[in-house]
Amino acid sequence: MLPIGWIAAGNPATLFSPDRHDELWELQRTLEFPQVVYGVPKVTTMREIMSRRARFYGAHQDDRILEDRPDDDA
Repeated sequence: MLPIGWIAAGNPATLFSPDRHDELWELQRTLEFPQVVYGVPKVTTMREIMSRRARFYGAHQDDRILEDRPDDDA
């Protein structure tokens, strides 16, 4: 279990407490976080990443929840 405020990063994962930000940053610089999480090259700006995310979620703004159905495997 990961305590609130801590971050697990790397493979194998290393646990970082909030006071280890500099160490975490050094590790993150070596990872392909933007590629893995957002599917964009590491050099993509956060402005571009967030613009893409907003368009993605905005495409679902009119989605509606369907009525619950009984489980098919019951």
